[in-house]
Amino acid sequence: MDKYLISLTYLKGLGPVTLKKLMERFGSAETIWRASFGELKELKLKDDFIAALMQQRQQINPDKIVNQLNKEGIKTVSVYDPDYPKLLKEIYAPPTVLFYRGQPEIFNAEPSLAVVGSRKISAYVKTVLPELLMEAVKKKVTIISGLAYGVDELAHTIAVDNGCPTIAVTGSGLAWDYLYPRGNLKLAEKIIKTGGLLVSEFSPFTPGQPANFPRRNRLISGLARAVMVAEASAKSGALITAGCAAEQNREVLALPQNLNSPTAAGVNRLLSSGAKLIASADDILEALDIFTGGPSSATGLTIDLNSLSPEEKTLYQLLSASPCHVDKIMENSTLDASIVGAFLIQLEIKGIIKNIGGQNYVKL
Repeated sequence: MDKYLISLTYLKGLGPVTLKKLMERFGSAETIWRASFGELKELKLKDDFIAALMQQRQQINPDKIVNQLNKEGIKTVSVYDPDYPKLLKEIYAPPTVLFYRGQPEIFNAEPSLAVVGSRKISAYVKTVLPELLMEAVKKKVTIISGLAYGVDELAHTIAVDNGCPTIAVTGSGLAWDYLYPRGNLKLAEKIIKTGGLLVSEFSPFTPGQPANFPRRNRLISGLARAVMVAEASAKSGALITAGCAAEQNREVLALPQNLNSPTAAGVNRLLSSGAKLIASADDILEALDIFTGGPSSATGLTIDLNSLSPEEKTLYQLLSASPCHVDKIMENSTLDASIVGAFLIQLEIKGIIKNIGGQNYVKL
């Protein structure tokens, strides 16, 4: 650890762009740390900015910071280290220092997929996402997300439950008492135990605050080769991540939604803007340039009714080669109308029924 470089990242107002200029000018973090007002003034920084930095500097003890990190078991990697994530170096203003818990080897594991979405996860996504991600997890794709409730939590859990390393990028510091959200503390521990990583650009004792999450989102996309949005409302934070992905030249993927879903608007906007539609597990693998060696998993399957859930089986048996409107399907089934749409989409993803338009379905 370079205690001075880490300490510089604790100074409020000193971002990675300015810090990079300081490093280029002074050559080392220690020299910056010890620089006088006049020396800092040479970079044409504003007087009040320099004064604020110097005042903060007097209140920070680099040795104490390193001791705190060691006590917490938190490690660091800087943008000047060879182990720093290569993909993250490609983005604008990558964090000078990353704090992490876990195995740094997977920082550069390829391929990698970010999965983001609503905190209020729908029954549809709970059903569909595990099946879509299973093939990627089997092929050791590193799943990256933000440890939030909902889609993030499910994506991490799918990876953990199948012994696949996953990276959780947090909007808080990594000290256990500050990790956010508190309800996913056990999941965070499992991520580390299964060879994964907890990562943050925030100092260890930073609480989770709304202003932190846009910064976190740019890291989620920056660490990944592609970003999949599972669901998103019109004002979802997942759209911020998708926007970061587009700016960072990452491919954006989106899972089609039931139009009546409150989390459909954001995804539909992405699809209309050119995001890749995900209709099968192979679509994800294709986006990551993974050769599947066969036809799409959504086609060419021999139908085994025993492989379907009770709900899927009920709906499938109601359909025929003749079009049947969703309202009629709801009327004839014994299922709650709120979940029929989700299971119909699941059957469509499996390639055994088709929506031929106007919410009319046929059996294939």
